[in-house]
Amino acid sequence: MLVASASLSFAQPKGRQVVNQSIEWFSFTTNLKVSKRTTLILEGQFRQAQNMQPMQYQFRTGAEIGLNKHFSIIPLGYVYTWNFQYGKQPAAFENNEHRLFEQVTYKHAIGRFVFSHRARLEQRFLQVHTNEGQEGIVNHGYDMYMNRVRYRFQAMLPLNHKKIEAKTFFASAYDEAFLNWGKPVTFHEPDQNRLFGGFGYQFKSPLSIQAGFLYHMLIKANGAQQENNTGIQVMVTYNINLMKPQS
Repeated sequence: MLVASASLSFAQPKGRQVVNQSIEWFSFTTNLKVSKRTTLILEGQFRQAQNMQPMQYQFRTGAEIGLNKHFSIIPLGYVYTWNFQYGKQPAAFENNEHRLFEQVTYKHAIGRFVFSHRARLEQRFLQVHTNEGQEGIVNHGYDMYMNRVRYRFQAMLPLNHKKIEAKTFFASAYDEAFLNWGKPVTFHEPDQNRLFGGFGYQFKSPLSIQAGFLYHMLIKANGAQQENNTGIQVMVTYNINLMKPQS
């Protein structure tokens, strides 16, 4: 899936209208550890394009359950997405989205490298608007349903310590591919790819930050338009341990 998505990312298909845009993406994640194996995730995504025009905002939550030192799952999570009209190929309407998701993550190390494989299945309920002429724009509610699968491969490398711990600089990279399917979907190939490379710093145990270059390819639902977006991504993570200390 990643290979297919990468080949589409850098290809310029004949007849497809392709635009190049700048992006600025920021995320803030709080992980609340409520038991030995369970962590509640609260995440905000703030995505801008073309000199800080609002592109997409998201709120995500879910309970992650650690099965062992390698595997973790989110049996059911929730996302709300605010979509905006932005850039050189603005959407006709601002259709927001409710989303449910299930997730499996596998982590392992080879030498000092730490690798993560994340698979996520999503059930998407998108808002639908139509222009009814004299009646104006009509909101039909979250009336469009489709599914999506996504896979992310991530690698991290500590630079000044043997592992990522307090006061550690590290390098980070990931590649994530997306594929939609369902009755409304007319483009049946991977339609989105995100490629990131950058550096991070682990402060004291609760706080870490990553920043770097992001390439984002997005093929629109009709398959006739494509965004090639490049810019920065900044990710801030704060971990809070809510477990009672053992006496």
